[in-house]
Amino acid sequence: MSSETKLFLGIIEATLIFVVGAAILLGGNNGSTPTPSSTVTAPTDVLVRPGAHSLGPENAKVTIVEFSDFECPACQAAEPTVEQILSEYKAKSVRYIYREYPLPSHQYAFLAAQAAEAAGLQGKFWEMHNRLFSEFEKNPNLVLTKDVVTGYAKDLGLDTTKFAADLDSDAVRQIILNNQADGNKVGLSATPTFFINGKEFIGGLSLSDFETQINSRLK
Repeated sequence: MSSETKLFLGIIEATLIFVVGAAILLGGNNGSTPTPSSTVTAPTDVLVRPGAHSLGPENAKVTIVEFSDFECPACQAAEPTVEQILSEYKAKSVRYIYREYPLPSHQYAFLAAQAAEAAGLQGKFWEMHNRLFSEFEKNPNLVLTKDVVTGYAKDLGLDTTKFAADLDSDAVRQIILNNQADGNKVGLSATPTFFINGKEFIGGLSLSDFETQINSRLK
């Protein structure tokens, strides 16, 4: 084979590699309509545990489960959209469930989850949930301690003696460990991750994307 022929074939091969690579990069989801990251539907008994912190009717047509980390910036960024969705669909057949999935890379995430669950034992899970997200969003360098979260509990009108005891309890810790274990069972790879009727969506969805996914299931 002549050197000219080898050069010609080499150029063709390089061109094919470039074209195939470009097709792979450009052929995916263009961001206009998110698609589930998996075609597998996660089992309901793993996504929804008895006594889960939820808003909306238990027999709702649409169930949104979020695995989240209070210290996670992406989770914080997703919160306003989640709040808007909850307000918009409050009177409709939509249920929202929040489950903590504290990442080991976040120093204060597990303590934040403990604080939310301890507050939940006094009926104020959502109030503490909102306070934690607000505090982390206002101060990305927030140093969370037991004294700090007990101060939040006091502001919320909780029994701080009970709160402090619950914060360190095995029962509260086990709730969080169960959430992490269930997240692992469904192959969780990042926070936030949403499951809409079992279909997985990694990362925050835009308001319009949420609406599209919910409305298609309310029909």
